[in-house]
Amino acid sequence: MKLIKRISVFKVLSLFMLAGFIITLAACNTTQTNPDDTLEDDDPVVTQDVTLRGLSVDGTSVIDFDTENEAYVWVMSEGQTTTPVIDATQYASSSTVLVEDATDVTSSVESERTTTITVTLEDESQSMVYTVLFKSNSDPVDLRSANAFVIIGESAISTETMSVVTGDIGVSPAAATYITGFSLIMDSTGTFATSSQITGHAYASDYTSKTPSTLTTAIGDMRTAYTDATSRTADYTELYSGDLSGKTLTTGVYKFGTGVLVNTDLTLHGNATDVFIFQIDGAYTQAATTDIILTGGALPENIFWQVADTVSIGTGAHFEGTVLAKTNITLGTNTTLNGSLYAQTAVTLDATTITKP
Repeated sequence: MKLIKRISVFKVLSLFMLAGFIITLAACNTTQTNPDDTLEDDDPVVTQDVTLRGLSVDGTSVIDFDTENEAYVWVMSEGQTTTPVIDATQYASSSTVLVEDATDVTSSVESERTTTITVTLEDESQSMVYTVLFKSNSDPVDLRSANAFVIIGESAISTETMSVVTGDIGVSPAAATYITGFSLIMDSTGTFATSSQITGHAYASDYTSKTPSTLTTAIGDMRTAYTDATSRTADYTELYSGDLSGKTLTTGVYKFGTGVLVNTDLTLHGNATDVFIFQIDGAYTQAATTDIILTGGALPENIFWQVADTVSIGTGAHFEGTVLAKTNITLGTNTTLNGSLYAQTAVTLDATTITKP
């Protein structure tokens, strides 16, 4: 009986030990077969093998590059006749990249102005084709006689506190009483007024001839320039959904069906002949203490902002270029601007420093 009892106890212990081993083994197997543990970053999805990780033209990143977007436009600098150099980096190092350069970037035929980049899997089972279409730079918007003024307002020009303006200002068809905050002093000729805040002259529609006709012509030319800017063929449409905060843009015509927002510094990169035209069907809003920054030699006289709604530039912000506004332009306290302001209604300043290039 003692022997049987001992054997029974041994069997029970053995069963417990065997069960523990099975549970341990099951746990190990579960850990080893967890799908989350078997999918590693080093195992790329097959469809990603034929995409590009990066794309640049003459050393500058392509605007709004996305691995799944296959077609791009690149606006060349004025006078460029040589085919830009494309640098393409594939997602998978085992893939191959073939770049077929555009044959003639000055041609009117799009296919001859297009560089093709083909990414192919190592086993040649899949490939993906990217294209970059090269276009010529646009001509600047012709401001005609309006270019003689740094500020034009059809209904009013005002400054809340002392501003510093370099260049002539003018209101028409509004009268001189709608130029406020500048403490104007009428010249003896009656054709213009001066102000300690203006390095230049102030003109109004009710001043002595030939000032009224000069202003009428300038207003007409300002409106013509607005229409000219709206008519340009867009190179980029709805880029970044209108939020240009922190972006870097190269030369081209940019069209936005709604508003444009700049919450952090916006950089415009180009040379001294590169033209930037922004067609904005909504409002332009720039946050306080943000800057428009020009690099590469880009000039404010070649930058045009056509805005169908209000223009609002926040306190302490810096702006570059010519504003062609359908309605009003408002600059916050201590803003600075290199360029010109043309409004089909009113321009409002506040301790603003404006310099015409």
